Amino acid sequence: MRKVWWKCLAVLPLLGLALWWIRSDAQDAREVSAAPLAAGGAGGIAANTSTTAAATAAMLSGQGLSGPGIDPSLHADSPAVGDPSWRRAPLWDDGKAEFCAYEVSWAHYGHVYQGRALLVLVKEPWQPALDVKADHPGRDSFEVLKLNHVRDVPTGIYTYHQMASVFWRRDSGTLQKLAATSSEACGISFAEMTRGSLQTHSYFDGQGDRTRRWPELAWPEDGLPASLRSFVTGILPAHLDVFPSLLAGRYEDLSPRTYSLERRQHAAGEGVELRLTSGASKLIYTFETTSPHRLRRFEREDGTTYRLAKCDRLAYWDMHDPGGEAWLPAAVR
Repeated sequence: MRKVWWKCLAVLPLLGLALWWIRSDAQDAREVSAAPLAAGGAGGIAANTSTTAAATAAMLSGQGLSGPGIDPSLHADSPAVGDPSWRRAPLWDDGKAEFCAYEVSWAHYGHVYQGRALLVLVKEPWQPALDVKADHPGRDSFEVLKLNHVRDVPTGIYTYHQMASVFWRRDSGTLQKLAATSSEACGISFAEMTRGSLQTHSYFDGQGDRTRRWPELAWPEDGLPASLRSFVTGILPAHLDVFPSLLAGRYEDLSPRTYSLERRQHAAGEGVELRLTSGASKLIYTFETTSPHRLRRFEREDGTTYRLAKCDRLAYWDMHDPGGEAWLPAAVR
């Protein structure tokens, strides 16, 4: 009996050590995430699984990682480059949106088709925990400018319906989010970029479903009708890295392209022309000289053009009833 008692006593330290090891290992499992949450800067942040979404967003925001971003030190906010004052103007606080309609000539299938585009630019409060518009802004919320770029073009028997939404922080100009979709009678393609991760989904062979990192210093082509306004005045950068349009719904080549940037007065006196050139590729935007520098015209080397038909500041979300379409010129209804 005495031998049994001594054997039990000898086992107790080993049992305690085993229990301590199990508890420690479980604690480590709770504290370390399998992957970083964001990569707005070098590396990422491991998250405690018990951390709330709001706390995580606040932590990321406090470290400059709430979105991917164009680094503000290299962006239009640099004292030596561009002029961000249009973005901070009190105009955006009037509770309305800049609502512009364009007559569009769109090059596709070896032809140039006639259609329309709507460019809607508006200020919104942002909910960083979910990366969406905040219905009830909290302490961690901030303001963004949202550009909705809508394009509808009939091609023969069916019509292309395309849209991109691009969001930037109003204060720093940092890119927060981008979403885009293209649909027509053959199928649907869509894409979304949040927290530095771009997901694309396509019905085209060889493209399918993919995930990749967003190049941090790349300017989205779909957002240039707004973001280029920072260069209507101020000193120009020599080059811009531009990420290809996601609005087009083709994702076979999504590598940024470096464009040279040139500014001149438009030949017809319409405003200030910003020309982006990369080999044979040309993107030409003509903006009004006065702030907020509304886009008057866009041209691409393939024959695609946008021509401003009408633009006002509107609470357009209240104009959805029958008869609201009377605001639109006949050419873009």
